[in-house]
Amino acid sequence: MKSEGTLSDERVTHRRWADAEFLALAEEFGIDPGAMVDPRTELSFAMARRDCANCASKERCRQALSRRVVILSEIAPFCPNAEVLVDLLRRQL
Repeated sequence: MKSEGTLSDERVTHRRWADAEFLALAEEFGIDPGAMVDPRTELSFAMARRDCANCASKERCRQALSRRVVILSEIAPFCPNAEVLVDLLRRQL
């Protein structure tokens, strides 16, 4: 049986990994990470990071991120944040 401290550490590590994955994906599409603190987009970022943490397609996402070029239309079929990424890109223009 794991101690509560160990479980808490695993949750924090899992959350940080999801945050890093979402940020890597957002940066791959040219989304400014500074938008995370913009009152107009911070909720979108928070929800997207949560969705990324709970995503069942992590391996497919990691494979997409390992390529030289990530194309939104390739990740859209499995990424729960595809619409959020498009919205963040539009707001940035």
